[in-house]
Amino acid sequence: MENLKHNEYMTLALKAAFGKLGVTSPNPAVGAVIVKDGTIIATGSTQACGLDHAEVVALKNAKGNCSGATMYVTLEPCCHWGKTPPCTEAIIHAGITKVVIPALDPNPAVAGKGVRALQQAGVEVLFLQEFSQAAIDVIRPFKKSILRHRPFIIHKAAISLDGRTATVTGDSKWISSPVSRLLAHRLRACVDTIIVGKATVETDNPMLTVRFSDFAREHTQFYETKQYTVSGYSNSFINGLLEFWKADVTHDLKKIVIGLPQSLHTIHLTNDGNAYFFVAQKDKDLFLKRDDYGIITNLIDCGRIQFLQSNTGVEQIHELLDILHTMGSMITVLEGGAMVAGSFFDANEIDQCMYVYSPILVGKGKSVIEGKGRQFIAQSMALYDVTSVFLGHDMLVSGYKERYQFEAV
Repeated sequence: MENLKHNEYMTLALKAAFGKLGVTSPNPAVGAVIVKDGTIIATGSTQACGLDHAEVVALKNAKGNCSGATMYVTLEPCCHWGKTPPCTEAIIHAGITKVVIPALDPNPAVAGKGVRALQQAGVEVLFLQEFSQAAIDVIRPFKKSILRHRPFIIHKAAISLDGRTATVTGDSKWISSPVSRLLAHRLRACVDTIIVGKATVETDNPMLTVRFSDFAREHTQFYETKQYTVSGYSNSFINGLLEFWKADVTHDLKKIVIGLPQSLHTIHLTNDGNAYFFVAQKDKDLFLKRDDYGIITNLIDCGRIQFLQSNTGVEQIHELLDILHTMGSMITVLEGGAMVAGSFFDANEIDQCMYVYSPILVGKGKSVIEGKGRQFIAQSMALYDVTSVFLGHDMLVSGYKERYQFEAV
């Protein structure tokens, strides 16, 4: 019975953590639940950078009623000073007597030190091993960010059964069903950055926003009534998208365009203060000769056009990701076309693939990934922790470059 209660409370904490994905960078999305005398007295989630962590939010919500209580938290509490005080001190001061965690913090500044601080203060720490995988699935982006100092890249694409993302004319509306496209908008709601290439902007002139209003009630009911079928790796991140554990979707997405579209006069993203264009330094003089040079110079002056110093495609991707890390990007969806995807693939910077396959055949058309590719099958990028979800006639396949316990490189 006690284990069942542990599972119930930790599941609630995981849902609370998922609810803050996309807004906590550079901190991990963490959830906390406080239980006293068998009753949940408070929950909390990590807030935006510089604001309270999940443990402190939960303690404040409990309003001082925590003496002798147990806290369930999805990640080891921090024990160091950053923009906020250590959570371990708040937990100890509040009189919490037991803390249940599923995973240690991958941040080298914590990494077991939080557990020791609690134990030295007489707080019992219980490690819930069976939730370790689920907890780490939610913080994979943070783990890459803190260990490798680059954002986590999710490559999302809708693909015909014969591997095409568009016809020879570039038509792609729509390969996937409305139900699948709704899931794509749910994904956008959980990231802090979207990346596309200039060709996508020139062709589609997208706004790159979260637009749930585009979908009918029947599409949300598909998920509410769980008409989908899941198989393979049990992924708490995918489960969170399907059940949509995220209530607040009102956060500012950074939109990143690789390259500069031919004309900025009619491009929606030109007027979006959260949109940035990254271009090669060697092309700067060419841009200033265009008829939209006035717009270009204004964007340069306000920092929304940034110049990459690197010469090769792979080096430029690495430079771009280094810059995005300093801008606070942690969880990023790559929605660009085959050439942009190929650049990320060649740079070995695609961390997760989320491909929706539709049962149609296109024949000759646009592929999913271009670039240099691999010379031999033995060099192919294997995917791990693979989940498949039948979304009506479509099928989502999710897989990772590395297993969930990846470490620093």
